[in-house]
This record gives sequence, structure tokens and C-alpha cells, in this order.
Amino acid sequence: MTETVYQRLATHLDNLPAGFPATESGVELRILKRFFTPEEAEFALHLTLIPEPPRVVARRVGIGADEAAVRLEAMAKKGLLFRVEETPGVPEYMAAQYVIGIWEFHVNDLDPDLIRDMDEYKPYLLDTAWKQPQLRTIPVGQSIDHELAVMTYERAEELIRGHDRFSVNPCICRREKTMIGEGCDRPEASCLSFGMAADYAVKNGYGRVASREEILDLLKKADEYALVLQPGYSKEVNFICCCCGCCCGVLQSIKALPRPVDHVASPFVARADAETCSGCGVCVDRCQMDALGLADGVVVLDDGRCIGCGLCVTTCPTGSLKLERKPESLQPQIPKDAVAAAIGHGRTRGKLGAGELVKLVVKSKMDRLLAPR
Repeated sequence: MTETVYQRLATHLDNLPAGFPATESGVELRILKRFFTPEEAEFALHLTLIPEPPRVVARRVGIGADEAAVRLEAMAKKGLLFRVEETPGVPEYMAAQYVIGIWEFHVNDLDPDLIRDMDEYKPYLLDTAWKQPQLRTIPVGQSIDHELAVMTYERAEELIRGHDRFSVNPCICRREKTMIGEGCDRPEASCLSFGMAADYAVKNGYGRVASREEILDLLKKADEYALVLQPGYSKEVNFICCCCGCCCGVLQSIKALPRPVDHVASPFVARADAETCSGCGVCVDRCQMDALGLADGVVVLDDGRCIGCGLCVTTCPTGSLKLERKPESLQPQIPKDAVAAAIGHGRTRGKLGAGELVKLVVKSKMDRLLAPR
């Protein structure tokens, strides 16, 4: 019976846009058993991507609203679902996808066995979770030339200025690599959350409150440490990851491909001027995709590997590297918000497309009307 509960939960998570695929070894079930008790697994089956108050979930589960509130909050604190408080002190709860979501919420719970299981599972997970990107690449601010047309949602500083609550969280990828002796010298506290995502991180104890000024300063430091800026795959975002090619699971996977450019959502690409290049090689060391090299003492750019992060531009002493916008036909169509992104991702996987999401919304509204107040 217990095995059936975890299999049902795995299927439930796999039906969410980012997916949670089955494997022959059953490693995905071992991971779920680490995080969920059988009772929590059963309870999680009743959650959707629609934020709902405890009374609505209670009606669906068949228990009292007070009991549901206690159980939902306990699971939120364990990082098994996501808590939303659009009105302070009035929580609503929704399903969390495995990535980006449950896995990142457990940054403080890593141990060698969990890391081993996750490393085994990543290749399967990335086949589904990244059929459509969950992150997009935006340039570090210092790399943007005043003549370069850049949208507000493509500027990290502008994304941050749209919020008033912030947290700084540890990077689970960097912590994982450090724990197995494969880490780098970049700072671990480099995941930046805003708004409700910041509230959740702080309340759950894996993030600390930060000011807008500190977040802006961390963006500058991201350039110093050659970290790629990756916000969520929508125009309205609540986090930015500062990623390195040696630890980040996403960048590592993309880097292993022959043409990373085909697998990343970025509106820009670097261009190199070999005639003015001094051959210093700084850009080669900073590139996280191995897109740059030196030949006959001057820079050579493989634009099939360039993801438009701008890290090569900011430290070029001769100005030989610049960003330019890709042709219109190659511009990624960034969704407005997380809901639109989920619909798009669901369509890509044949899961939870617009029609299914409409049904969920209707069901949620009916449950709200029928649930006792």
C-alpha cells in the first residue's frame, strides 16, 4: 500500500508541467520516501498549481478545515508544497513541482545518500523538466551597451526594483558539489528571491532577509565571480539564480551539448572583433559555456555555444567583445507570468495545457463555493 502511495505521488508530480519521470531503478520513489511520509504523500495528491485556502483542500480531502490548516502548514515548513500569502497572515497552499521547487526547498537537508540519488536521477529529470526552459539567461548589467535595445524584463536591476521584499538563499547546486568535494570558490549564498518567494524562503529557514541595496550589490558581485544570471522563465519573476558552469545542474547539462544556444532562452549573443583583440585570454577563463578560445593570439567565438550572458564583455580591456540582439526569428517568446509559463511547458510535454488548467481553475472555484466557511 505504501509503495502505491509513492507511485501515485510520482505520477501526480509527473503530470505537473516540469515533470517527474519514472525510472527502471525506482530512484524517484526513493527520493520521495526521503521527503514525504505516506500520509503526506496521500495528502499531496489533492493539491494543484492553484493556490487555495485550507478549507478548500479540506473539502477535497474529506477532513476538517482546522486539521487541514495544521497539516498544510507543517508540509509547507518541510518544503513539500508552496505557501502563498497575497494577504499577510492569510495563507493559501499549492502543489510545488519537483524542480524548480521541492528539490531547492531542501537545500538544508542534503546528505551524501540524497546527493547520490539525485545525481542518478538528474539525467532522467532533465529530459522532461527542461523540454521548455524553466530559466532564462539575461546579461549582467555592466555588459549592456547604451545602444543595445533591452527590455525591462531583460534587465536584472529592473526586475529587482519591482519588488520590496527580498531574501538571499544558498545555491543548492554549489552546496551539493561542495559536499562531495567538487565545489568551486564562488559564494554559496547567491540565489536571490523576491516577494512571496522571499517570504517562503525566510519563513522556512533556508533564506535570510536582505535589502534591495544588498541584492543590487550581489548582482555586481555576480559579474566579479563570473556567474550567469538566470531568472524564471517569465517576464514577472520572483527569483534570480546566479550560476556557474562547474556546479549548476542546468548549465552543466547545457554545456555538455554541442550547441548550448539551441537549449537556452536568451535574446542576446556575443560578437568578437579579432582585429582589436589583444589576446589576453580573460574572456576565455570567464566563459561558462566554453564558447571562447584563442587562435593565433586572438579571440575566437563559437556562437553555437554562446548563451548571451555578457560575462565576456565586462572585462574585455580592448572592448573587442559586445552583445547584440539576435534576429527576431530567434528571439525567445517569454511568457507574461508563471501561469502562462506553466501552460506553455505543459503543452510542450503534453501535460497540463490551457484546457486542463481551465478545468483546474473551475474545479477550484467550485470547491471554494462549496467548502464550509
